[in-house]
Amino acid sequence: MSQRRNETENLEEICLCFSAKRGDSTSGHEIRNTYILSASFFFVFTAYLAIQNLQSSLNQEAGLGVTSLSCLYGFIIISAVLAPTVLKVIGGKLALVIAWILHIVYTLSNFYPTFGTLIPSSILLGLVSGPLWTAQSIYITRNAYSLADRTGKDAHVLLSRLNGIFFTIYELTQISGNIVSSAVLYKSASHSSNASSTTCGVNDCPAISGNATVLDQPSSDVVYTMLGVFLVFDVIGLILTATFLPPLPKSQWTESSSIKESVTSCFFTFGDMKMLLLVPFIAIMAMEQAVLWTDFTKSYVSCSIGIKMVGFIMAAYGGSTTVSALVTSRLAKYTGRQVLFAVAIIIQMSIFVAMFVFYPQGRSDLPYLFIMVVIWGVAEGIWQTQSNALIGYLYPENTEPAFANYHFWKATSFTVYFAISTVLCVKTKLIIVMTLLSVACVLYVALEVKVFFKQRTANISETK
Repeated sequence: MSQRRNETENLEEICLCFSAKRGDSTSGHEIRNTYILSASFFFVFTAYLAIQNLQSSLNQEAGLGVTSLSCLYGFIIISAVLAPTVLKVIGGKLALVIAWILHIVYTLSNFYPTFGTLIPSSILLGLVSGPLWTAQSIYITRNAYSLADRTGKDAHVLLSRLNGIFFTIYELTQISGNIVSSAVLYKSASHSSNASSTTCGVNDCPAISGNATVLDQPSSDVVYTMLGVFLVFDVIGLILTATFLPPLPKSQWTESSSIKESVTSCFFTFGDMKMLLLVPFIAIMAMEQAVLWTDFTKSYVSCSIGIKMVGFIMAAYGGSTTVSALVTSRLAKYTGRQVLFAVAIIIQMSIFVAMFVFYPQGRSDLPYLFIMVVIWGVAEGIWQTQSNALIGYLYPENTEPAFANYHFWKATSFTVYFAISTVLCVKTKLIIVMTLLSVACVLYVALEVKVFFKQRTANISETK
């Protein structure tokens, strides 16, 4: 009874930090708000992720596609540092609305992709993405703790559940967006690859003349049709957020902190051991996605089969990730996050090894590529739901700076990978990510041991 009473008192303190009062726009509408937020992200990221998956294949001249992604994620680093300050000044809802407007600008810039159009729009999108994803994380965390306050249920279970709802819907974007892109691109008569098997897979090496993959491009009218569909999706997402999503109540931390404190808060990881132990773990979660978006789609799919199949294969990945996010967010209640993360680590390492030894030869490899992304999607569903739940669980009283840090390190890792993609061979990059995954695994175990002993010490103190 004493332990249960202390847990209840701790939960009440956490909920006070979030200012989740009965009369605010969160309390009583947590599930509804989660679905509205999820639907907005579904429409906007249906467009964005499909375009992103094709950047390295559609805009390969002078490395424009990968360079634009490097700029985008490079400026997310800056925006992640400023995210707490931005959210303090303009609030979470307005940050989302501005972000959706810049997503529309980004889609429009792809109608005429040059260094003068695509790079500036990528920079603008990067500058707003830090506050965007920090606001998303806080919305979900706020809803989870508010629901825990009203129902008395375990906060970590509800964090996993609401993150599961969000990322289940979010990962559907990989299905909708990629089916639209492949269905449209399939109409093009010029979409096959002219690359030989000797330059595909791990042999794709931009640093070596004559050993880099060069792909034929679809016709302009086909690309314009695809982008027009995506533009409509962007507008729908903007309308949903502006009309139906309530403002995000300010937390006690946001109301009490100064502008200077909110700016410097993103750097608290340099003195926080928990976050320091998580940095390689966060980095590999970003880099495994970067491997998929750049190397796998270009060097394994477009190179050996043709750009028209990228969307269909990524749709299979999205379907697998969606199911995984839905199932594993429920399983977490019974297995704990540790078991799920272990499964994700084993799968991810297996995928990297398979890519290292697999040499795509052509259309006959299509079943193997589908199998790889389906298995990959299982791991991704775990990464997405459990990583956000973990941050919310470890930092219930400092969500703004904690999630800003989370997205700062993800953006940094994306940027590093996109930058090295223009000069390193696929084989070298796979060695790098396999090494990073091994280091991340060891440090994550150290974090869990640290958390376990801290909780045990707290429980012993409570029983005395």
